[in-house]
Amino acid sequence: MMSVEEPGLVIVGASLAGLTCAQSLRAEGYTKKITLVGAEKHLPYNRPPLSKQVLSGKWQGSQTAIDSSEKFAELALEFSLGEIAIGLDVSSREVKTDTRTLPFEDLIIATGASVRRLASTENMSRVHVLRTLDDALGLRDALTEVKSVVVVGAGVLGSEVISALSDFGTKATVIDRMPAPQLPLTGGHFASRIDDLFLEHDVRTKYGVEINSVTEQESGITFELSDGSSVTGDIAVVAIGCIPNVDWLANSGLDITNGVLCDSNGVAAAHVYAAGDVARWHNPVTDKAIRLENQTSAIEQGLAVGKFIVTRESSPTTHPFFWSEIYGNKILMLGSLQAGIPLTIVHGSPSDNRFVAATISNGITTGIVGWNMPREFRQSRSMMEA
Repeated sequence: MMSVEEPGLVIVGASLAGLTCAQSLRAEGYTKKITLVGAEKHLPYNRPPLSKQVLSGKWQGSQTAIDSSEKFAELALEFSLGEIAIGLDVSSREVKTDTRTLPFEDLIIATGASVRRLASTENMSRVHVLRTLDDALGLRDALTEVKSVVVVGAGVLGSEVISALSDFGTKATVIDRMPAPQLPLTGGHFASRIDDLFLEHDVRTKYGVEINSVTEQESGITFELSDGSSVTGDIAVVAIGCIPNVDWLANSGLDITNGVLCDSNGVAAAHVYAAGDVARWHNPVTDKAIRLENQTSAIEQGLAVGKFIVTRESSPTTHPFFWSEIYGNKILMLGSLQAGIPLTIVHGSPSDNRFVAATISNGITTGIVGWNMPREFRQSRSMMEA
């Protein structure tokens, strides 16, 4: 029989967004009970290093921890790890998990997103994904025993995985249905630059193709492609995006189309909020609701929700941000570069592989990128604020 708990504030999702909400609540003076329910068995950790420092072997898994258990104890947070949310009743203010029913005064949904998988490969042992710490450690172990890897997806995660493969001396092939690599928010401006990096490092590229079938053999895995060719590797890594974790909210009455729909303060319904990769926030500047999958947005939304619950004060609207490191190139992106608008070089020179560039439309800077110039990028961020 499921146990029933006393009400308090419940955060479903014990990763960065959920933890930041809790930290913000305490910083704003919230003194009531806070329970964080997490499906993973790890205390909150940072995900960006998984495809960078952890996969390459530069970091151990423990180095991704956001803070120590002692620090969490100082915040008086009650963690319930390895517990899976299975339902929400908004009217009665109850979350159902696989072990109990949790009543709440306020609820914050921070369940993040899960990797999108190729349906035909879900039970194949040679196919890996990369979203969690366990995924990263499992893939890193596998890479020590293989000589070739097929990466499905030439987005930012796929590009980071391909970059990490060079540290193992592993031959890589990348497959993507798009005609070129795609980094988020860059409007396609750096597709050729990323492709050049692949070619410089002997990566075999297969763009603009669909996967017709996948076959797993005892010695490897083979992809049959729509152009009639085939690609074979010892293992494969699928990096084709993420899906917001909203299945458990199917009967809640919330709008969960591409994430939990929220207003500009993260409010999804009375006493229900959402933050992080699972949330689709309304942007009062663009009058559109968008879901952002990056660490900075998770932090900013977590801070904003915590502040709003305690003070009812709104936080300023911020710009999307992400960073990546591919073959040693540090890439920082703020806002959104517009396709079709030529880049304006602000610092440095693309020919020197060190520059800051922006797209400017009608005198307004829509996005700014730094390529191997982090200091100058930080100095140029004021262009976006203006």
